[in-house]
Amino acid sequence: MNTPSIEDYIKAIYKSGSQGEITSRDIARRVGVSAPAVSKMLRRLVELKLVRMHPATGIHLTPFGERTALQTIRRHRLLELFLVRELGYHWDEVHAEAERLEHHISPLFEERIAEKLGHPDFDPHGDPIPTAAGIMPNIEEIPISAAEEGSTFVITRLQDLPELLRYAASLELLPGAVIEFLGRQPFGGPYNILVSGESVALAPEAAEQIFGRTMA
Repeated sequence: MNTPSIEDYIKAIYKSGSQGEITSRDIARRVGVSAPAVSKMLRRLVELKLVRMHPATGIHLTPFGERTALQTIRRHRLLELFLVRELGYHWDEVHAEAERLEHHISPLFEERIAEKLGHPDFDPHGDPIPTAAGIMPNIEEIPISAAEEGSTFVITRLQDLPELLRYAASLELLPGAVIEFLGRQPFGGPYNILVSGESVALAPEAAEQIFGRTMA
């Protein structure tokens, strides 16, 4: 039987793997624990056949582990959207609430939420919601910082970080917003963009954490 702690680790490993090689340090950062705690849990996850470890290639989720991670991510993102749409939460305050709730709802309750929301494809921050069958949609996107000068760019997703979300909302940089990318100021300065016809100087850290795609 999976515990909330196990599900948190599996989810962290899945997200680490989506960004490249999985390291114990990255897992520790995502879960908020020490390196020795990660080592101990990894041994437990191997015993449960959720994780396999290879001397050359490192830490990997097993197919069973990946299904478990996607189930947890699905519950989390459905809950985030439910909290925003149905309970009036702001998009920058739902992550912590969903973290607490995701381990304690039944499959039936999860399905009822999905039905209530019309079986959505994305959470409030633009992250794709895995299907009930455990399939994660493949979304092609780049950060604003990687856009070409003069291009038109549609925002698809933002990192689920409260300060970033509040900052982006103040600039109307929401999923679905269309901007024009004008380039970057010299010497590592902010990025210049047009939002609703208004010029905005976008902080570099934000430009690296707001994603989208170039419009043809």
